[in-house]
Amino acid sequence: MARSIFEQFARRDGLYVLLAQTSAGQQYAGHLLFDRHFPRAHVRQMFVLEPFRRFGAASQLLDHLRHSLTQSCFISIYARVAEDLTSANAFWHKQRFYVQRSEKGGVTRNRQILVRCHELDSPQLFPASGVNDHNPLGLVEPAANELPMYLLDMNVLFDVQPRRLRRTEVVGLFQAERMNFCRLAISSEIRDELQRNLQSRHTDPMEAYIETFPCLPVDQPDEADGIFSKLATLIFPQAAGHRPLTANERSDIRHVITAIQHDLAGIITNDAAMLAVAPEIEQVYGVQVLSSGAFELEESAARSDEAFETAEKDTLRLLSVTTDAEPAVRAFLSQKMHLSGSAIATNWLPIETQGGRIAFRCAVWSGSACIGYVTWPAIVAPDSMTIARAAVDESHPQAIGAARILLKHLVDRLSSTGPRQLKLEVPPNQSHLREVGSVLGFVGSPQGHHFVKSALGQVLTQATWSAGQAALAAKGGPRLPAQAPTYNGPDQQLIAHTPDGNRVHVSLDRLESLLAPTLFCLPGRPAIITPVRRVYAEPLLGHSRQASLLPQTSASLYADRIYLSQPSTLKHFKRGTLMFFYESGKDGGRSQVVAVGRVREAYLRACDALDVSDLQQSVLTTTNLTDIGRSAMKTVTIFDNIFPLPNPVDLKVLKRLGCGRPNDLITTHAISDEQLQAILSEGFGRG
Repeated sequence: MARSIFEQFARRDGLYVLLAQTSAGQQYAGHLLFDRHFPRAHVRQMFVLEPFRRFGAASQLLDHLRHSLTQSCFISIYARVAEDLTSANAFWHKQRFYVQRSEKGGVTRNRQILVRCHELDSPQLFPASGVNDHNPLGLVEPAANELPMYLLDMNVLFDVQPRRLRRTEVVGLFQAERMNFCRLAISSEIRDELQRNLQSRHTDPMEAYIETFPCLPVDQPDEADGIFSKLATLIFPQAAGHRPLTANERSDIRHVITAIQHDLAGIITNDAAMLAVAPEIEQVYGVQVLSSGAFELEESAARSDEAFETAEKDTLRLLSVTTDAEPAVRAFLSQKMHLSGSAIATNWLPIETQGGRIAFRCAVWSGSACIGYVTWPAIVAPDSMTIARAAVDESHPQAIGAARILLKHLVDRLSSTGPRQLKLEVPPNQSHLREVGSVLGFVGSPQGHHFVKSALGQVLTQATWSAGQAALAAKGGPRLPAQAPTYNGPDQQLIAHTPDGNRVHVSLDRLESLLAPTLFCLPGRPAIITPVRRVYAEPLLGHSRQASLLPQTSASLYADRIYLSQPSTLKHFKRGTLMFFYESGKDGGRSQVVAVGRVREAYLRACDALDVSDLQQSVLTTTNLTDIGRSAMKTVTIFDNIFPLPNPVDLKVLKRLGCGRPNDLITTHAISDEQLQAILSEGFGRG
């Protein structure tokens, strides 16, 4: 390599030189050349002089790199080794670099290149309990046997029999239990009542069937007791003060009290009176009241169909797994992921019932090949974690793209309805999912194959802070400060309380990343409006409500994207600044503020130094950079936590707020805190 290459790597702290103490003084013994792009690093060259080989010199270089990257919370290291280099491959295998995939090398030597990967025991992947610098929110994944338990009403039990109207719904419910989405139980009252009714018969299948369920004792509460009378008034208001409760009505109330006393997730019933007040019961007592059909998805909710174009111009498709596609997905899980038949049947591939689906099932396809898969249940208890399972074929060239598609789809889908706690289970050797997951705020144990995440899924303002804080805590997440603090910078420390009550300090930047997608629009936080042309706005921001027939650009694969602008705008893009994107009226544009995001980093880069890999997260290419100006330098801004505005803010509103003059919207400009809060109020429909 040219001398300048080593100088460039040295300036970026990407060169280690090993010195040997000899009788003649210090002597060069070897070097390691590497580059880093969070959360992964690549070994570009390693060399040790012949006299110093077989003494652990190469291992010493790698150990130093491992230690440095682990302290910086990196996830993995990659090395490319020619397949025919037997001794070199033996060395990398000994260093625990497994073969992730094989690629064709250059035409000169016509070699096969083995891409090897080493997964770091990063301290970001924290132990299962305890709070430390790398576990700022104290998230603890639930034990494998801690599944939400629901109490079954008697009418649901009888609906499982043939020719009953709701039989298909109930079959889906019991299949959800077999797939480890939940646990079902009965009360001692149901068992006793069935036995009384069956005394005149010698045998009955239902009597034997109920013995397979856990049985919870039902107390006989005093009907004058506060909780009994409150539930009676709530569920059966027509009886309050007018007539005595019937035996069945008293039984329904006792079942709700049983679920509350035993800290269950909820009750499953088809009783109309109880279902009508289900939201009120959940809000007051934290217990869900669900119908037997709640565990099945409507077809429209379960369907996914998206296409993505990669930087290599390949097309990947994200599709819901249909019955016809099940054999291919099953083969992927068994042959590529080496999962057992029992694991696939009980955890990974929920079957469709006659009436519908009990889980989301999505696969990424490259042509006719399944290269990635994710699944999660249709319904989750209020304060429980959603347990999702994902896998990608790391031997496929587009595996990293599949990982990005799967995890971004998972997080976006789950957080679209508000705060969620998520546990992600993966098979062994899934470095791509670990890397993508770390960017999205997942953390986990290095000893296990699972990660956890808390997603807020909301933009919080001073007006909505209290409601958002309460919603996150109610879903089992950390408890934010009681009031929105004043902004002091991206590194200001916020006080939060972990789910188990520990008080911790976390930087604003880190907290937004861990709870992503979210933005804390604190009083005094700097904000800007920056223009984007219509042709680039939708591919970059994904704000259009109309589905496109064309594949999405490679930028849509990333949670953090790149916005390019003139060099004079660099002063506006400070880390932590809120970016409002104004889609200009040129070429039929909306003349509206359509989305908001967060600045992560900004720097200047010469146009001739930008190559294809630098622009993967952008909607621009090396051939159309001049569309945004002919300057030789560009401001490169990395931004994330993108929220399309539900109510785009029109130009006339911006003019009324004093930030919509023609000169304001030609280029990037700062806005005041008053204008920021007004745009948020308009855009998100909040006062």
